[in-house]
Amino acid sequence: MRSPSAVILPSLASIFGVFLMRQNLMAFPDELMESARIDGANDFRMFFQIVVPTMKPAFTSLAILSFVQQWGNYLWPLIVLNTKDSFTIPLVLALMRAGGNIVDYGAIMVGAVMALVPVLVLFLFFQKNFIQGMLSGSLKG
Repeated sequence: MRSPSAVILPSLASIFGVFLMRQNLMAFPDELMESARIDGANDFRMFFQIVVPTMKPAFTSLAILSFVQQWGNYLWPLIVLNTKDSFTIPLVLALMRAGGNIVDYGAIMVGAVMALVPVLVLFLFFQKNFIQGMLSGSLKG
């Protein structure tokens, strides 16, 4: 499978994501579940109407961190992608540097800054949820 999906699919299930979601679920207050049970909610309804909306900051944090990790990934795309048309930004920047004796560092720096822009925009757009999600699993009580 030498396509961009070979880069995307393995990153959808990461150990870090499982750990982050587990920590947030462990910090989830049992009182909310008990009150929903008293109100007559079944497990399915409790999960989708109470747990999932409450964990939205954690989902946002996981999405941002996973995106940043995959956006800057060098080794895995180097292994699975074989055409220059499907190379990721880190591979293209490395290819620009390995061109020969004369290296255009200006073009490489412009490429690095352009690679930073989507990550910066994503973080600025979800900054509130990101910070809230990173702190939510750290407190228990």
